[in-house]
Amino acid sequence: MRKIEFSDIIPYNEYLKVRKEFQDKIIKLKKNRRVQVGEYITFVFENRETVLYQIQEMIRLEKMTDEKLIKNEIEVFNHLIPDENELCATMLIEIFERHLIKPILNSLIGIQNKTIFLEFDDEKITPVFYEENLPEGKISAVQYVRFIFNQNQINKFIDPKIPAKLLINHTNYKAETILNENVRMSLIEDLIKK
Repeated sequence: MRKIEFSDIIPYNEYLKVRKEFQDKIIKLKKNRRVQVGEYITFVFENRETVLYQIQEMIRLEKMTDEKLIKNEIEVFNHLIPDENELCATMLIEIFERHLIKPILNSLIGIQNKTIFLEFDDEKITPVFYEENLPEGKISAVQYVRFIFNQNQINKFIDPKIPAKLLINHTNYKAETILNENVRMSLIEDLIKK
């Protein structure tokens, strides 16, 4: 999937004029890219459009007009766009009860250590987590993951007759969700897009 370039960015003042339309399009798109697994964890699968939106929103929030700063944002966010044979997702640990945030996050330490799987047919893909510089024994509520496929796995995954699910098998959190047809078709499109 092609990465974002500076020429793809809508300048700050122009973006303000088209933001509502752009936002509506992304909200609709993300409905078919969001997978909740259990009570607290959601995966939002990213593609070029969702990442461009995040960059545009960052530019809007920061009122950025400096080309160098914008190029820096592009560089930071481009890692969320899947490379060939990959799916990328933002993993959100969403805890809405304030008093539960710290205990639940602490109970999920180690979740990045081979406890999450994309499973279909006889295949089990463990995601690669984007490296964070967190102190030992800490966890972030927002993490970035890559599911890397070989060609055989792609051939199986793009067959909609073969069910696929996201599965978490952590000591303190066990859940799974079968990917619905709309999500599956969005992800298949990502995998076959060059």
